[in-house]
Amino acid sequence: MPGRTNKPYKDGELEVILSLAPTTENIRWLSRLLERSEEAIEIVYKIAFEHGPFAQAATVQTRKILEAKRRVGIRIGRRRVAD
Repeated sequence: MPGRTNKPYKDGELEVILSLAPTTENIRWLSRLLERSEEAIEIVYKIAFEHGPFAQAATVQTRKILEAKRRVGIRIGRRRVAD
């Protein structure tokens, strides 16, 4: 199990994740580099780009991901916490 489970993302990590396409290979490498599970990386992409009830309880994480999305300049997908 990756060593950073339940730890906050370091400055710039969300931006790095969102700067890469959510391919299987990118998720695998990001998981290794950031010491997170592949599922944790996938959750970042899901919150950033998908719509659904999976992120309703994660408002703090959602807000941080959406802020990182804005900093990276991504214009597609979810834009608000309650989107």
